[in-house]
Amino acid sequence: MGLVDIKKVNINTQNSATNNYANVFNTNNAYFNLFALPNPFLTGFNYSIVPPMPQLNTNIFSIFNNKLNNTTPFNFSNFGNLTQSTRLSGNMGNDIVATAKKYIGYKESDGSYKKFTGGRTEAWCADFVTYVTREAFRANGKSVPAGFGSSSVAGLKQWGKKNGCYLDVSSKNKASTIKSNVKPGDIVIFSHSHTGVVDKVFADGSIQTIEGNTSDKVAYRKYTANNSKISGFVQIA
Repeated sequence: MGLVDIKKVNINTQNSATNNYANVFNTNNAYFNLFALPNPFLTGFNYSIVPPMPQLNTNIFSIFNNKLNNTTPFNFSNFGNLTQSTRLSGNMGNDIVATAKKYIGYKESDGSYKKFTGGRTEAWCADFVTYVTREAFRANGKSVPAGFGSSSVAGLKQWGKKNGCYLDVSSKNKASTIKSNVKPGDIVIFSHSHTGVVDKVFADGSIQTIEGNTSDKVAYRKYTANNSKISGFVQIA
């Protein structure tokens, strides 16, 4: 950074014996007066002493030791999923899916998954389903169904059975049952061990899900209709 030549400029004011000074910076052989704009509260302003405004070089910021060229750019590659908003459709099933999608990429390694557990360290697939379902209901201005929510897969399944919204697909016609009855926003139950939100149902009865605690993160998964671990669906939407 070059030397800064600071000069004092005399500004005459009426009824005052005090001289006010403005700093003038010499940048690239041109003077830059920080107080060149007229002040309506001053009288007797001598404009003849104000040098013309130079064509400033952006390197003027170096005066303030702002080493812009040496600054490491912020990496937003993993930031989008944390900030994107949810567009509600008014269809509760679709809005549960949209809410779940918002959190794809949350994971254990950076602790972001604890948003769903309330800060607890635990298996969190059911916590994730509970969190996004409740959020979607509230975002639509609707009350969360009484008693809904659990940190365990068994708890979600029991709630579905108790409230008459559990679809058992353990029959031989599993593919046909899923194809005809399951829809986006339903909660898939894998025995008593895992759960997720149904994102899509395909023509052959296979499903795509959004799950928490799958490979230690929130991610998409796809299953054939005849997957032996799929035991049923909680149809809350």
